[in-house]
Amino acid sequence: MIGRRYDIRIALSLTGVMLVMAGCGKESSDNPRARTDKSVPVDVAVVRLDTLRETVRGIGTLRAAETVEVKPEVNGIIRKIGFVEGGRVKKALVLFAIDDEKLKHQLEARKAALEAGRARLADAQRQFNRLQKLMQRAVATQDEFDQAQADFRAASAEVERMEAEVELSKEQLDDTHIRSPFDGVISERSVDVGDYVKVGDHLATLYRISQMEIAFSLPERFMGRVQNGQAVAATVSAFPDQRFQGKVYFVSPQVDESTRDFLVKAKVENPEGLLKPGAFGTAVVTLGVREKRPVIPEESLVATRKGYIVFVVEDHTAKRREVRIGLREAGKVEIREGLNPGERVVRAGQMNVSDGTPVRIVRQKDGPSGDKQPARADGDERS
Repeated sequence: MIGRRYDIRIALSLTGVMLVMAGCGKESSDNPRARTDKSVPVDVAVVRLDTLRETVRGIGTLRAAETVEVKPEVNGIIRKIGFVEGGRVKKALVLFAIDDEKLKHQLEARKAALEAGRARLADAQRQFNRLQKLMQRAVATQDEFDQAQADFRAASAEVERMEAEVELSKEQLDDTHIRSPFDGVISERSVDVGDYVKVGDHLATLYRISQMEIAFSLPERFMGRVQNGQAVAATVSAFPDQRFQGKVYFVSPQVDESTRDFLVKAKVENPEGLLKPGAFGTAVVTLGVREKRPVIPEESLVATRKGYIVFVVEDHTAKRREVRIGLREAGKVEIREGLNPGERVVRAGQMNVSDGTPVRIVRQKDGPSGDKQPARADGDERS
């Protein structure tokens, strides 16, 4: 009897264990945590609307908007230098002063000769007027009148010549003071005080750098898309994080036969004088602006033989989606077809998932990563 009770207890115990195990199995299948343990962890980003700029990049050399070779227009000895080499100069500042004593004496002599000539002209005019009246009364002869008229005309011509000489002396005297034609930066000087200079000698070079010019070449396929007035952002290696804004002002009508490129020039603002003539620079021309376009992180794309796909997360499941891309920027890409704003795409971990794979979101970003930089005009647009 005792053995029989013992067997019944064992049977009941085994039944309870089996029920508990069955209950545990059911709980495991219904428990969300149990399900997510089998899912693949992924990072996602939300498809958002953004503005992209279609651009093309060229490399060129910076030049000053205006460059003037400072040269004398009169011979003489340098008496004064009014600037510091490499410094900024204001418009009308006297850069060089040439000794003007001889020119001053010459001017005074010519003024005196002019006064004497004007006196002779006055006498000749009086004589001409007198003989003209006498001729009307038939008192003077024709020869006397003709001589008076010739003397008057000669005196007039002589006064005009002397007046021209006086004006020339004044201009030469003014030319002894070589002034800056505009605000700018001046180079080193090639002469010292006391040096004798002749007309046309190089003294220094003046640059107007408040506005610079960058000349660069672009491939001929952009010939019809680059126009005057388009925005340009220039960068130089000395200031890699700074962009200098400008506009296209010249597009060559000719394509270089050897390179198949065409020349473009742009004016670039340089108010702080950071850009220097002769510097190597990069110019980015904005060809067009695309506003409110869907964008995703560039790393979300998965390349295939036919184009690109992404994985969209829906109900904790990865869904394969074919997309057609457009412009690319640093860290992001435009989606022309295949996605809508607000959808979530896998940006990290997509290599471990396929269509229908359960996923677990461990991190989410509101949009593409990367800073805002101009989009490449040659962006991959596979379909």
